[in-house]
Amino acid sequence: MPLDPAQRHQIEQDAISAAWEAERLAACDRAIALLREIADLERDDDGDVIIGTDADGHNDLMSRITAFLAANDQ
Repeated sequence: MPLDPAQRHQIEQDAISAAWEAERLAACDRAIALLREIADLERDDDGDVIIGTDADGHNDLMSRITAFLAANDQ
């Protein structure tokens, strides 16, 4: 039995919502991974995280955080 237009529209909307929710959950998983990595970093005497750089002034973690924020700033 064919679906009526309202049912078809609802199924399409549900699929769009499910895809959006899956994307957001994946972004949350990536954010949690970054936060866990930050939590494992060395700390100074005050408990502040020490974020070091290489000889060229680059920091891979900061680059990944920047890329994550740029991709997920909605």
